Amino acid sequence: MLTQIDQRAIATFVLDVCDSSELYEDDAFTVEVAGQRFYVERKKTMFVLHIGAERVKLPRC
Repeated sequence: MLTQIDQRAIATFVLDVCDSSELYEDDAFTVEVAGQRFYVERKKTMFVLHIGAERVKLPRC
């Protein structure tokens, strides 16, 4: 289970890096943050983060 700090690190990474980097231009990809690997789906208005069995929706700015 991720701590609140881990969740903030992931959210910051996804919003700051994944939405603007050519490395993450696909609509679905995996990333590793703080030693944890997870799957990300880019939707029109949000990212869906698959963290283990949990699905977290992160609004896009």
